[in-house]
Amino acid sequence: MNINIKELQGKVMYFIENYDMGFHFLQNTGETQYVDEEYSGKVCRFCGKHYPEVTFKKKAHAIPELLGNKEFVSRTECDACNIHFGQFLEDNLSKYLGCGRTVSQMVSKTGVPSYKSQDGKSRIDFSDKGLIIQEVAGSKFSEMKDNHIILHTVRQSYTPVAVYKAFVKMALSMLPYKEMANFVDTADWIQEKSNIVSKYDMSNYEWIIERFVPGPNPLPLEVWGFIRKNATGLVPYYQFVISFGNWIEQIAVPCHLKDNFKGGTELTLVSMPHQYDFFGSPYGIISEKFKKMNCKNRVKGEPLDIALHYNKYEMHEGKGKKIDDLFKEEEINIKARLNKK
Repeated sequence: MNINIKELQGKVMYFIENYDMGFHFLQNTGETQYVDEEYSGKVCRFCGKHYPEVTFKKKAHAIPELLGNKEFVSRTECDACNIHFGQFLEDNLSKYLGCGRTVSQMVSKTGVPSYKSQDGKSRIDFSDKGLIIQEVAGSKFSEMKDNHIILHTVRQSYTPVAVYKAFVKMALSMLPYKEMANFVDTADWIQEKSNIVSKYDMSNYEWIIERFVPGPNPLPLEVWGFIRKNATGLVPYYQFVISFGNWIEQIAVPCHLKDNFKGGTELTLVSMPHQYDFFGSPYGIISEKFKKMNCKNRVKGEPLDIALHYNKYEMHEGKGKKIDDLFKEEEINIKARLNKK
């Protein structure tokens, strides 16, 4: 891998000159980490309502469990907001990531999720012996190469702006509570039940820097928050970065109170330097995309091709046998999908 030192230095200086580190959390303790250190009692950071007008009975995960979060918990998210975010935002995020959650071995409530193709002819499971790919002969679901396999999957229908909102919700969940006063409009925006009609124009912000790091589940769940040093500036007030599985996602969080982008001024977005930028990835090139996520309508049938490197593979032909019987013969346990972690 050729490392562009000058480009990396430029990225490092961009963050040093413009931002202070607002927070940094790494999932590695095996115990609950409350992300709202400045706990203000039973008041929701999103809707602003107090107990007993709203309740706080549910365990509110600051980062969705579908991304493998087992530790980061918020005490300032009410049950009503928790339900809304799960139904309107996290569901879209799950569909957007699609098969990637399976191949990245992201452990949710029920273990690593399975993937089923839309035509019903192929599926992927994670078992106690590794990744299991089932496909009907001639389906062209997978392509075998010298040292890797390409999976031709399709995302379930999702709404791009809802995916962006899902990351904004995570960013607000992790933000120090005292900063929430600057994001009242943003918190109200992600609570809206319609993606089509809105009181707010957030179109200047609705971008994601998406990076894919190849390899077997190389990234821990880790989050960073960067708060702008200066009162004014042409860089966003708040940037949020999260790594999980094979992804590093970065957004600028809407902040109309602190940002003043007028006259068509574009946001300045620079990807946060990561350790793999300095030392390289042993499994191939890290891809980086700037993705516009302002579409308010559902996207259907979007292809998602995933390349997987492997050290070993075994091929089994069904020959008329039931798949459960074949798994039993090969001592493959689909139900043991890391769900004990």
